[in-house]
Amino acid sequence: MSQTYVAELPAELILVISSLLSTSSLNALCQACRRLSQILQPELDYRITPEVGQELLLSASSSSNSTLVHKLLSPPHSIHPSATNPSQWNPKAPLHAAVQTRNIEIAQLLLDAGADPALTWGYDDYQPFHLAAQNKDLEMMKLLLKYRAPIDERFGDEGILQNALHYACSQGHMEMIRLLLERGAFIECTGHFGTPLGFAVHWRQLEAVKFLLERGANVTRTASLYIIHDGAPPKPHSVDLIYLAMGLRRPRAAREWTPKRLSMLKKWEGLPLDDGKRELMALLMAYGASKDVTMGTILQYLTPLAKSASLSEEEFLRVIDGMFKEAEDMISDVVVNRPWWKC
Repeated sequence: MSQTYVAELPAELILVISSLLSTSSLNALCQACRRLSQILQPELDYRITPEVGQELLLSASSSSNSTLVHKLLSPPHSIHPSATNPSQWNPKAPLHAAVQTRNIEIAQLLLDAGADPALTWGYDDYQPFHLAAQNKDLEMMKLLLKYRAPIDERFGDEGILQNALHYACSQGHMEMIRLLLERGAFIECTGHFGTPLGFAVHWRQLEAVKFLLERGANVTRTASLYIIHDGAPPKPHSVDLIYLAMGLRRPRAAREWTPKRLSMLKKWEGLPLDDGKRELMALLMAYGASKDVTMGTILQYLTPLAKSASLSEEEFLRVIDGMFKEAEDMISDVVVNRPWWKC
């Protein structure tokens, strides 16, 4: 809008036009130029009730409008930075919106004004820190930790519980893993796939597995074999980490696996070993994981495991023996880079 054109408009006409606008549109018009702001600001201030202010703050945090955020947080409006809609269950807060849109300037404004970094949102109980982790936004994570965001809190639903460190390990995001451990994340915190080491093994993130083992992660912990416990999946439900690394096909449930489910599992399961599985097994054994524990589980469920692999029990055990032999032959290679105090 031309400054000259605005200067020629009568103030009375501008006020008439403003009466036809929504509050958000009126605010946008106020930002157009100084003269409009001088004329319309009293009308805008009159309209911004606490309820309207809450809505505007959430909207402005989502749209990266830092000017409006600052205005709403300041007198005379002084909207609380953690204000949410009381009619909604577990509603989104402005800080969630700012973190989602990666706007660190607005997040800083909200935190400085007293926004609660531990507020949860949605069925998965997302805290702002969880959203920053999922965005892989390290600078936002550092900002939230500066304001005491809980580092080990978990999020998730339907049996899939994880925290930021679990998520980082499942993604193999080494910068995030290092940041979280440096800032005090608990290396043995449990989620759906066990500890962070269990998540790294499950998703075959070899570099993350190495790093966690070097940092002292407990190699004897167990992990869930299933993503979601819906109904009654066949046993075993919980296994040691070598078993998880081997990627053995799960025993079939009473209902056979559908082609779609089999195709989803194909990437991670079955025989024989590939290089990633072989090195994972070797690493875990080098750091003290027990072959005997794994074999105990295999022998306990030998019949359904062999059936799922379309092998006889004898054939299946020969393949298992071959898998261990390949991994054991590789232990000396993976131990080369192992810290001397771990040997």
